[in-house]
Amino acid sequence: MKDLHSTPFPSRHTSQCDSCVFQQHSLRSPDFSRALVGGQKGYQTYRDLPWDLQKIHQPAIKIRHLEPWKIALIVIGTAAAAAITIGLLVYFLAYDQKLFYYSANVKITNIRYNNELSRQSSGRFRDLSERVERLIDKTFYNSILRKKYIRSRLIRVSPDADGVMAEALLTFWFSSTDSREALREKIERILRRGLKKYKGPLRINVRSSSISSKYIASLLKVVLAL
Repeated sequence: MKDLHSTPFPSRHTSQCDSCVFQQHSLRSPDFSRALVGGQKGYQTYRDLPWDLQKIHQPAIKIRHLEPWKIALIVIGTAAAAAITIGLLVYFLAYDQKLFYYSANVKITNIRYNNELSRQSSGRFRDLSERVERLIDKTFYNSILRKKYIRSRLIRVSPDADGVMAEALLTFWFSSTDSREALREKIERILRRGLKKYKGPLRINVRSSSISSKYIASLLKVVLAL
């Protein structure tokens, strides 16, 4: 039997051998320059290299920086778009609304009617108007209609069986598509709720107090004449 240790292995094979246990047929370093050359032949040669000798070359990722003028253009464009949006919202919210007028009739039982109350320039009328208007303002400013309510103004005081009826003009700012009657009912509920909570010197009959929109045209004529 031949001594296997005495038989040297050849340093380089001269022919193709399918049964060779060695994957490297040459002790020389492979030429990577040819393996990386484009084309099918170069790719095939690179693929046949041992896995630990293969090198994958990935292109460097370039980070792109925006130029200052481009950043300024983006900022200006965003600000302009926001301004246009806000302007359109303000336009539609403002111009799609109109003034609504209602008549508030508040019955006061501890005041007796006299000629002074028939004149708006009299001191007694001004004193009563200040009390009634302050009461109405406080009622609606503390309600869900505080952003819709504008003001109230005492127009006239008329005699009543148990005292006087103070009639005030209420001004609101509602959408033009809102129902006037539905709003009247809501305003009347809020007014009566506020009259029930009132603890001032005036004695008010809440049940006889109401909101109306029937005589608004005549009330507006009175206001314009003042």
